[in-house]
Parts: sequence; structure tokens; C-alpha cells
Amino acid sequence: MNVQSLPIVSSGGSWMRHITTCLGLLAVAGFAPALVAQETVDTPTVTNNYVLLTFEQKYDDLLDVYAPDAVFFDPTGDVFQGRISEGPVQGAEQIIALQKSWGITGSWFDVAAAFTVGEYSLYRGTLTVSFESSDAETPIPFITVLRAQNGHITERTDFGEYIESFGLGDGFDANTEGTRETAGRYLRAYLDEDLETQEELLADGVQFQDPTSRVFGPPSGELYEGADNLLARREQIYANIQDFDLEVEESFVANHHAVYMGTIRYTLNSGTAFAQPAVIVIEVRDGMVTRHWDFVDYTVGPVESQD
Repeated sequence: MNVQSLPIVSSGGSWMRHITTCLGLLAVAGFAPALVAQETVDTPTVTNNYVLLTFEQKYDDLLDVYAPDAVFFDPTGDVFQGRISEGPVQGAEQIIALQKSWGITGSWFDVAAAFTVGEYSLYRGTLTVSFESSDAETPIPFITVLRAQNGHITERTDFGEYIESFGLGDGFDANTEGTRETAGRYLRAYLDEDLETQEELLADGVQFQDPTSRVFGPPSGELYEGADNLLARREQIYANIQDFDLEVEESFVANHHAVYMGTIRYTLNSGTAFAQPAVIVIEVRDGMVTRHWDFVDYTVGPVESQD
């Protein structure tokens, strides 16, 4: 078992704290193939360095950390005007230009929890920022998911609770209550293995992906598109598990997105039980679920028997 120390830094470099995450490499026997050997040890080295450079705003150094064709995406950024609201941004120089355009003068990321699975590291906590236009410090519930390949960051996906944090108010959160209701109902159906209710709530072109499950090898980790395709895959998975649930520790809903953070639990038909840190994000548009992301720390092994 490796012990990986995660840096939490301010943009001024005046202080640094550390939290510790224990990472193991254990297969989920009977549920999927054994974990595929990947550069897991190297992943947190790359992603921790990226986090440090990002929140110290060392853009020249970041240019060397990004892969040339890196992709940045913040689905929850659709509440803002400008480039971030239009979808993924591709290219290291384009991403750095976007980061500079935000006018951030100070930032630090207080990481409450983090995990690494294969090529992916997930950090969640509170991002605090200040801008050129104001000295006020704004804390934001925040998640960033980073993919490291060949020593470089190839993907970054963020989720932030910007509406309440920035006090955006009317017009920005017009869909929040509808999202809360639909996402909550869908999440319950997902955990209850209720395919009928899921079919009712899934948009025809829905997309689902669990990037962290790539450690099991294909087809795990692939992007599933279309309600019929997704439901067929779910039926296969449900046949192998029981007692599926999510213990929600924190959550937020902002316009089109609902984010749930906590511990996912399930038991294999063999009787082996798991409790693993997880983040689930659900996107709702026009009353239908259009996207669903799962991020799970599959390196956490089985729950020890209480017998």
C-alpha cells in the first residue's frame, strides 16, 4: 500500500499543508477483470505537481506539464458567459490562455479528499479565489479530475458550485430545482437498480462514463451513448451486484448539474462487499438526464467481515 502526500498550496506560496491518501491496488474479483497494470505511482506525482503549479499560477511551467492536445472541460461552467460555457477547450496554449483570462489574482485549494485510480486523480474540497476586480475571497465547493499519461496532463474536468458561491442569483439558477428533483429521482433509481424508472428519465442521447473504471480494461471506462445501450450495460452489471447504495456526505445542485460526494457501497454475488469513495455527477436538461459521470476509488479493497 502506498502513502501519497497531496500538496495544498496558496498562490502566494506562503503556506502548504498536506493530507494523506492511502492507495492500494486490489482487483474487484468476480465483478470485473483484475486491475490493469498502469503507471499508478506516477499519476499522483504528475497531478500533484499540476495542482501546485495551477494554484500558484505558474503558467510557463504549466505549458510543459500539459500534453500539447490536452482537453479542459467544466460542465458546470455553463453558467458563465464566454469560452468556458461553450464546451471543451483543447490545446495546452488555449487552456492556459483561458486560465489567464479569468483574472484570478490569488487562489488556494483546500483538498478535503483525493484518490488516484490508474491514470486518474480526483481532488475535492474548497477552492478559494480572488480577482483583479475585487480583493474579496470567494470559497467554492470544487472538484477537479485529472488524467495523466506519459508524464503529462491530457484531460482536466472540473465541477464547481459557482452560482451560490458567487451569488449569481436569478437567471443563473433557473433550472436548479428541476435538476434537484429529476437528478434525485434518477439517482435513487440507479441505486435501486430500477431500470424502468431510469428509462423514463434518460434522454435518448444520454451519455454515461466512469473514467476511473478504465483500470479494469475494456469495455470498462468507455463512453456509453444512448439510453438503450446504457440500460443494456446496466442490466449486465446489476446481475452481478446487490445492496447497491451511495452514502452521500456532501452534495450541491447548480442549474443543470447535481453533484453527489460520498461512499458507494455494493456487494458482489459472491458475498464480497465494498465501500469506496465516489463522486457522481448528473446533468439534467429539459427534465431529462443527458449526462452521468461516475468517479470511484476502485483501489479500496473489500470491507472486512464483521463475523
